Amino acid sequence: MTLACPACRTPLPPLEGDAVACPGCGTTYRRLPHGWDLTPPREVLTPGQWEVWEQLQRNGAVSYEEDPEHNLGVGDREDVRRFSRFARLHGDVLDVGCGPQPWPSYFDVHEPGTRFVGVDPLVGEREARYERHRALAEHLPFADDGFDVVLFAGTLDHFVDPAVALAEAVRVLRPGGTIAVYLGHKREGAPKPAVSHDWYEALEVPEGAEDRFHMERFGPDEAIALFARAGLDVVDQEDHRIDDWRSYHFYRLVPGAAGA
Repeated sequence: MTLACPACRTPLPPLEGDAVACPGCGTTYRRLPHGWDLTPPREVLTPGQWEVWEQLQRNGAVSYEEDPEHNLGVGDREDVRRFSRFARLHGDVLDVGCGPQPWPSYFDVHEPGTRFVGVDPLVGEREARYERHRALAEHLPFADDGFDVVLFAGTLDHFVDPAVALAEAVRVLRPGGTIAVYLGHKREGAPKPAVSHDWYEALEVPEGAEDRFHMERFGPDEAIALFARAGLDVVDQEDHRIDDWRSYHFYRLVPGAAGA
């Protein structure tokens, strides 16, 4: 696994001192208390939607602080245990949208010698039990062919452009590698919870977003279509029903013949 500039993909020098400059484009990346800020310069990002996304990230940060067990992959949850087994973690694993928790529970089941790396726009200020960097799914700060498994653990429907995020996952995946996706789905018309917390009601739904945390939610049918557009084949799938309105779905993906 080689770190690379997310703006131009030139390999970065060793991350030493307080800052490093990309030898290709000159962009400077800075050290955080625990990790590095490897987000690309603002001009690389598509304007408009990113302002909406930033508000969603602020909302997410509140939910992680107020109710981590229901908004992060932590604790003794059946869905997390199932995904941990499903993902078949081995070798070098990249968790895209890893969250601020020091150790996701879905890392618990893995082969000996597995190495974990996480990227998330909300990390870097707190210590973790594995390597993490502040970065974006659509601009991964890694060279090609660096990982055996790429994870999207409940994160794919949080991105500005999930198709680009999948393309980036394919780019950094080694030959023979797999992408594991956890997708939570709430059907249209689902009743609201009987109790709503004050912190939740205080969060703003920015214009252009579907709700307080998602740019656009999608279900299993839309996910399968998204995978196909990204040139990915579904080689394994699990569907788990919670109740009449909610379910969660696991997918193991590999690049198809056209994208291999």
